[in-house]
Amino acid sequence: MSEELVVLRGGNRDGESTTVQEGVRRLLAASPAPGLLEVYEANGETSHVSGNNDDALVFVLVGQQPADGVAPEMLHSPPQDDGPGSGQQR
Repeated sequence: MSEELVVLRGGNRDGESTTVQEGVRRLLAASPAPGLLEVYEANGETSHVSGNNDDALVFVLVGQQPADGVAPEMLHSPPQDDGPGSGQQR
């Protein structure tokens, strides 16, 4: 499957970009609040992300939900800190 570039708006991950499989319109991400997940949904808009030729789909924070019953592999992982200069977004 092909992938799409997305940018997150709102919440703890505001401004982060990542890729998702084409057709994904809802993203669950670990929240800083223990036991909760941040829920992002595509809003039909696109936005330019620095360093990319193609525009990204915009996913906006629509709320939080309990993490109970959600497999860890179903979550968007937080960015890894790879040391100095690692502040680049995906």
